[in-house]
Amino acid sequence: MESNLKQDIVYALRKKGVAETEIPRLLDEAMEQRRTAGDRFSVADFVASTPRGTSISRGTRIGYVAAVFLVLCIGVQLLLSGMFTVHLGIPGLLFYYGAALLGLVALVFSAYYVDRRFPPNSLKLIA
Repeated sequence: MESNLKQDIVYALRKKGVAETEIPRLLDEAMEQRRTAGDRFSVADFVASTPRGTSISRGTRIGYVAAVFLVLCIGVQLLLSGMFTVHLGIPGLLFYYGAALLGLVALVFSAYYVDRRFPPNSLKLIA
């Protein structure tokens, strides 16, 4: 339960654009507030009290790659069928878009996972 709370805090801080170097300190501060506030502690309230950062998280970057990947997959298929009159047929289209969807899902899940991981220099805070 404690680990999930820490992952939620780290995820929210990264989404707010907080620099990776600041996350361990803020995570420490959040856990201290959790100890003093008990059940009244809220991740949303804590994150709202932190200043907005300017960095883009690695998960967000992977999300951007996923968006470009999706646009390229659709563009390649339209280019093949429109300009070069290469038609894949129904089974080919299903296979093509199925593979594209699988790649997109993999990118989205990896982006989510990457943003929820603990910073490397805060492993002592996990316990």
